[in-house]
Parts: sequence; structure tokens; C-alpha cells
Amino acid sequence: MKARQSDTLGSCHDMHLRRAPMPHVARIQEFFIEGKNQKQSHVLLHITEPTNAEEWKRGYFFAIAEIEEGDVEMIGHAQRLIDDIESGYYETELNAGDKGPFETTLEFINRRSNHLLHQTGTLSCIVGVIHDTSISLSYYGSPHAYVFFSQKNTIEHINILSGEHDEDDTHLFSAVIEGTINQGDRMFFGTPHITDELSIERIKEIVMSRPLEKAVEHIEHVLKDARKDESFGGIFCDVVEQNTDMPTPPSNSAASLQNLIDKQRETTETLSPSLFGGKKKTKTEPGRQQKRRNVIETNHRRRTGEEIIGGTIPQMILIGIGRALVFTGLTLWKIIKWCSIGVSRIFVTLFILLTNKNNGRSHALRSLKETWLNIQSSIGRLSLVSKILFLGVIVLSVTFASSLAYLKIQEHYRQKEIVYEQQVQAIEDKKAAAEARKIYNDDTGAFNLLKEAETLVMTLPQENDNQTKKYEELKSVINTALLDLRDITVVDAQMIADLGAKAEGAHASKLIRINDTLVAFGPDDNRYYLVDKDTGSIEVQSHDSLMKITSGNTPKENDMMVFFGNENQVYTYNQETKVISRTEISYPTESTRIAAPFIYNLRLYLVDQANEQILRHSKTQLGYDKGTPWLTNNDGVDLSDAVSIAIDGDIFALKQSGNILKFSAGKPETFSISGLDPALENPTDLYTYNDVESIYIVEPTNKRVVKLNKQGTFQSQYTSNNWIGPTGMVVDATKKTIYVLDDNKVYSFTM
Repeated sequence: MKARQSDTLGSCHDMHLRRAPMPHVARIQEFFIEGKNQKQSHVLLHITEPTNAEEWKRGYFFAIAEIEEGDVEMIGHAQRLIDDIESGYYETELNAGDKGPFETTLEFINRRSNHLLHQTGTLSCIVGVIHDTSISLSYYGSPHAYVFFSQKNTIEHINILSGEHDEDDTHLFSAVIEGTINQGDRMFFGTPHITDELSIERIKEIVMSRPLEKAVEHIEHVLKDARKDESFGGIFCDVVEQNTDMPTPPSNSAASLQNLIDKQRETTETLSPSLFGGKKKTKTEPGRQQKRRNVIETNHRRRTGEEIIGGTIPQMILIGIGRALVFTGLTLWKIIKWCSIGVSRIFVTLFILLTNKNNGRSHALRSLKETWLNIQSSIGRLSLVSKILFLGVIVLSVTFASSLAYLKIQEHYRQKEIVYEQQVQAIEDKKAAAEARKIYNDDTGAFNLLKEAETLVMTLPQENDNQTKKYEELKSVINTALLDLRDITVVDAQMIADLGAKAEGAHASKLIRINDTLVAFGPDDNRYYLVDKDTGSIEVQSHDSLMKITSGNTPKENDMMVFFGNENQVYTYNQETKVISRTEISYPTESTRIAAPFIYNLRLYLVDQANEQILRHSKTQLGYDKGTPWLTNNDGVDLSDAVSIAIDGDIFALKQSGNILKFSAGKPETFSISGLDPALENPTDLYTYNDVESIYIVEPTNKRVVKLNKQGTFQSQYTSNNWIGPTGMVVDATKKTIYVLDDNKVYSFTM
């Protein structure tokens, strides 16, 4: 491809070009996705298709522009700029010098549009013309322009704008790039933010691996699913061999031929709308037909000659139809008026007959009798023809009223049917989008789309057998897809100890470990149980003199265990005597309510639920010191329902609600769980450490152990048919073994 400038535009640039054999013509496919914030990003996508012989000599005109952080005035300037370039290009004479109409038009635009260089927003724009296989373009800002081609069994791409001129302060379009499109190559022009969602490599792979229409459909689908604030717009172009099925330029020498082609185009567009529906093609989101106040439409369509109804006979027909409609409307109005008056009189008469208000019943009866006699007399005086016409009017009136009622009912049911079909289509679209995300290993995105589809399925009506069948079918399909993403592993958990069989009335709910011994305990049991994890032997110890033990933890050194009672009491376990005794500790405030202990680097960390704080205590000869607040910023932090914490340098706090809070260097950090289904519900314990890659959570509600990475992304979840509701857990990450306490039984399984 070759880049060229006129004397007023600057220097010349050369790029690689391969000529396409003739006869070939260019084919254009465009896409447009409107963002959520048009003030932040407004895209103008404009394509002009020639409609007469003179315009066919000049080919197609296209323009793509994105205005970022621009006001309504700047958007209007950009729209008028595109309109001026289009008008100038098609109206400038051909062969009017050594410069073509496109370059001449851009020179004129450069002289009168410098004010756009000093607007508050940011403009990125690319304009061009395509005639047969020749293309000329120019640009301003940061649009994308690439050519994709096959070379030696590989697919390559060239950035057409790479190495081109630098922008200056005096011209919008300072260079014209010219060349031809080779058969088999595909060109891409687009707005800057497209590559935020799809890399050029990915676009190249999509475009060169499937038909152009399918490729554009796929890219449009991906960008639409991104749901970004920015809008996206772009054009893909390739060349195909011209054949008899393709439209040919009209000839000025034969008006009848032009008329024939016009009719052919109209018929074709009616039966199968073409890519370009008129001289200007509008690409916009469905439902954007209404104009919005203070918002300039992203695209518009210029009215062409074919859209104007001409000729005396069509006008007369329309006038006649209009008069007939007016006459019919007035007649219906009179009939409705008379009927309303008659119905109101009937209701008044019935009211008087029923209530005898003001003794008017006898008068009402006489009036009814006289009215009936008058009607009979009037009908009797009518001729036979009049009677037939009168009867016909009555029949027609009843038929008309019945038809209106029937059509209204049909319209109501049809509207419900349309809404239902749209709901079903939305569910199927989300499922298809989820499958596409899964192909690209975006399990989180696929999961979110399937959850949205599941919500839509639950809103489907089930008013008849077909709807019920469709509901069950879609529900099953979505559940199957979700089950695949849930990655639930049913493990063969081996029971290594049964506390209830060893000690009657055992009620253990927590599990910790010291060396090779598992320790089970609970607030509703005055005993604790030492279980050998290898042999399964159980040793029962009593702690009658102590407060109820609610939680505990073992440091990495495995030299002690720390327990907490329900009144902020701290106890330590002596490994030699196997006795739990109270130890000294104090707190910064009297209102402290302690939960969730964890020992890290010989320091004891506790959650103060009353003050939304994490306390850090250093060890002393008699126990632990008063402790200091570890959180330097706890604004908005809710630790009132924290049930467990774990530390790997950062602190992770598990809440009873199922949320996990993360703190780093004393400050809260953003953390959320993604890809997990169903969501956590009343979990009881959490574990990780600085040499453990994942976070483990035990949850009795769904009888499972959940594994997340340290960014909150779901990895896997484990359950067992033997479990009822596991509440305690010990993780041996080195041996990839998890020990679970469930219903006074200790199980183990391998990950």
C-alpha cells in the first residue's frame, strides 16, 4: 500500500502493497456497539453506498470517529465534518487536476475545520473511499487500521498507520494513504478502545478463520457482552470475485434500466435486507429509534429518491384512502356516542326500577313501554328494503364490535407471546455467550452469564403445557451447564475416628491439629478429644473447670495450642501434661468481644467483634500482653459476624454471611469471591498460610469444602455422600490431605 500527500499536506510515505487481479470488487461488513456512557465515549459510524452511475464511479465512502469526554457541540461538529467530507467527495468533479476528489476535499476540510483541534474532548477519526479494489484513507488521532494476509502458511498483519506522519497543530488530515486490496486479504478499521477487549492477534485469528459475516457477528457479540462504558465501531473489508448475483452500477444512458435496477434493489431489500440499506447505512442498537433530548444520534440515514412517493395516481389513492379512513372514524364516533347515551339511559332506568328512587319506578316502566312501542311502530312503518338495511346495520355493528374485542384479545395474547419469545431468546443467547466464554477459558464470565440465564428462567411463565415443558427444558440445560462449571468433586472420605462411639454424649464442632494429633472440641462439650490421625485412636480429656471452649489455633511451630472461652478467656494446652489451663491476657478496651484466634510469627491475632478491629498480642512470661489494634483504617469494616481468620502476611477474615474480607498492612483491600456456585452460606472455618497457595473454607449448609485462589477465584469444591454437615477442618497442604469433623466423626480425603 502506498501513502501519498499533496503539496499542502506534507511528505510522502511508502508501504508494502500487493495488487489484486481483476475483476474483483470490495465487500464491506460493519459493526457498532453502543456503550453505557455516551458522554465518556461517542462513536460515529458512517457508510455511504453509491446509488447512481456518477456515484458508482467514486465508490463507497466510510468514516469512523470516536469522541471521548466531548460535549454535544463537539459531537455535532464531528458529525458535520463527516457530512461535509462525504458531500465534497461526491460533488467534486473527477479529473479536475492531478489530485482526486478525496484529496481535494480533505484539503478544503483542513482549511475550515481547525477549530476541532482545540475542542475539550479527544477525537479519533478515520475516513476513506473504496472503489472496486482501490482504497484511499486518511486519519486523525488513534484509530486502528490493519491489513491481514496469509504468507507461507502463516497469517500476518500490517499496521497501515504504523510509521505514518505525526499529528500537527494545523491540519486534521495531514496525509492520504492509497493502495489496493488483494484477494484473500482482509482489512480492519476501528475505534481505539476495541483492542482493550480484543487484541489484534485475536481479531486476526477470528477474521481469517471464518467467513467475514460470521467473523463480524462473533466480534460484535464479544464486544456487546463486555458491557463497557465505551462505544465500539468498526469496518471489515475484503475483495470477492464479481458475479451476476452482485449489483452493478446503473447507466445514465438508459432511464428504463435505472428504473428496473431500482425496483430490483427495492424487492431485494424487502425480501432480504442487504448490508447497506440506502445511501447511508445506520448501525445502531435495537430500541434506539426514539431521539433523546440533548443527545446527537450516533448515525443517521440520508433519504434517497426511492423513498419519495411520486406520481398522480399514488397520490390520489392515498388521498382516497385517507378520506375513507376519516369518514369511517367519524361514523364510528357517532355510533359510539349514540351507544354510550343509550347505555347510560338504560343504566339510569334500571337503577330507578331497582331502587324506586323518588317513586319513579312506575314512570320508568311507562317510559320503557312507550319506548318499546315507538320502536315497534317505527320499524313497522319501514319499507322492506329499509328493514333489511336496518337488520344489516345491526348485524354489522355486532360483528364489528365482536371483531374489535377479538382483535384486542388476540393482540393481548400476541404481545404476551412476543414477550415470552424474547425471554426465551435472551436465555438462549446468554447460554451461547457462556459457551463462547468457556471456549476461551473464561470460566468466570461463563458462570456469570449462566447465573443471569438461570434468573431469567425462573421468571418464565408456565401457563400451558408447552410453556411448562420449555421451562423444564431450559432449567435442565442451564443447571447442566452450571454443574459443569461448579466443578464439584465427590470424594471417598475415609472415617478415621467416631467420637460418639468412644464417648457417649460427645458434641464436638471444632477441629485443630498439633503434630500428628487432631484435637476435636466444642462449646457444648466439657471434654476434648485427641485423635491420632494415622491410627484413629481416641483419647478423651475433660476440662470441667474451664469456661466453654469456642475456638482454637495451633502455631506453625506445633509447640502449643491456644483456646478461647465464651467470656474472652484464653487457655493454653500443655503438650507434656495434656492439660488445658488458663493464661493471662488483657485487652485495650473493656467492651472487647473476642473471636477467631490465629497465631502468626509467635504473635496472637484476635478479632474484636465489638470494635470492628483486629488485635495483635505479643507473648509474655505469663501469657500475652494487652495487645494493640492492627487495623490502621477500619472505616466501613464490619467484623461483627467474623467466625474465622487466617494469615499469610495479609489477613483473610471469614464472615458468617459468606463474605471474605482481606486486609494488607493494616488496611482493607478489595476482595470478592467469583465463580463459586452456590454461594457460601453460614461457613464455619477458613485456613491458609504463607506457604499455602489456596484458601480453604468448610461449610456445613452445602456439606462441602471450598477451595479458592488468593484472588478469590473459585478453584474446586469437595463433598462426600457420608457427610451430614461438616463444621471443622484441618488442611495438610504438604500431603494434600484434608481432615473434616462432621457429626462427631473425623474423616480424611486426598485432594
